[in-house]
Amino acid sequence: MKNAQIGRTSLYPTIRTLMFVLLGVVLFSCGKDESADPEELKEEVGNLPGLGRNGGTPKGTAFTLPDGVALVDDITGGYCEDATFRIGSGHHVTVCVGLHNDTDQKKTVTFPAGLVLISKTDDYQNGVVLTHESFDIPPKQTVRFIFHTYCGNASRSGASSSAVYTFGPITSSKLITRLINDLESKKIAAVDYLDDEEWNDEYDRIASTVQGLLWMITDGADHGVEWPTFELMYQQQLGLLPNK
Repeated sequence: MKNAQIGRTSLYPTIRTLMFVLLGVVLFSCGKDESADPEELKEEVGNLPGLGRNGGTPKGTAFTLPDGVALVDDITGGYCEDATFRIGSGHHVTVCVGLHNDTDQKKTVTFPAGLVLISKTDDYQNGVVLTHESFDIPPKQTVRFIFHTYCGNASRSGASSSAVYTFGPITSSKLITRLINDLESKKIAAVDYLDDEEWNDEYDRIASTVQGLLWMITDGADHGVEWPTFELMYQQQLGLLPNK
């Protein structure tokens, strides 16, 4: 199985390269930017608590598991060898999750897009879920699965077996919510790009493109890109992703 965890030293060159390459594209573009958002959206870039280089806890609506469903052990970075399925999309914050259904009825578990997985230390990246995920747990059974999410802190280390996570809130960020809505029609799920438990080259490109879009929001202020340029870059990258 191809492990794509990447440490902090390789992340910033990636986003910096993305920014400058796209800036070159934008400078040669013409026409008026019709997609500019209100001032409050612009102010979110690089200024979301708990994301990018910002301290604190991500803001949003509390997330809870269904009644009768509980975590089994910690949520840890990396792959779990006994996982029976995988969900989500992304490389840098891939975690192993175990859930137990203690009831006599099937339980449906839903992880909404926008959910943030919070690292228990500032050494590791927080994970941002950008796809809506749902599955059933049979009565009195435990399931273990691999959860692919995206990095919300480009300057931190990628998730490893030493990283421990908790379920955080469902983000209230309007820019991340817009990204989630824009990705609904895109084919980005990890399971769509597996060949005998190995990623194909297309998935590496797709996951890197989506990750760049999120970093534009969480860490983009570090690069001093003006809002009209941000919007043009955002739309150009979004257009590179395949539709469902």
